[in-house]
Amino acid sequence: MVEKNRTADPVYGVFTTEEHVTVGKAVAMGVFVGSVGAVAVFLVWAIISIALNGPDESTRSTLSWIVAMLCGGIGQQLWFNYRMSSKLNYRARVLGFGLTYFAALLACAWFGQWLPVGNPWAYVGFLATYLIVLAILTVIFAGISRRRGIAYQKALNEYRAKRNR
Repeated sequence: MVEKNRTADPVYGVFTTEEHVTVGKAVAMGVFVGSVGAVAVFLVWAIISIALNGPDESTRSTLSWIVAMLCGGIGQQLWFNYRMSSKLNYRARVLGFGLTYFAALLACAWFGQWLPVGNPWAYVGFLATYLIVLAILTVIFAGISRRRGIAYQKALNEYRAKRNR
């Protein structure tokens, strides 16, 4: 049997036929697959509903949330996990993601009528909240990345020390 890895299998870890080692991994994969199915069904429903009845408030809201979350996921992959973007430093990637996702969220907020149109302060509050959440998440992920880097460097140093004996 050929061992699967990230470079040879484009859906490595997503749709595998292998048995899960733990209940947690099985449940996590079930949540992921179920979520993909739910989003697909809601997306089809929203498009059909808009085509047949026009865009009512519920449909616009549902569709705007689906698009917002998809934009976030796609943006995250393009800015942080795509080979071309990995050549940029971390701050440039965070800035690129932050700007493009904010633009997407703003469009979704307008389409889904998340905020009152005639109140510019609602949009200022939206921007402030977005920037605060982005800053908090950036600090958290930078800390996680730094700790992983330290752990990897320690493991590499230990490996090199064992090899040089």
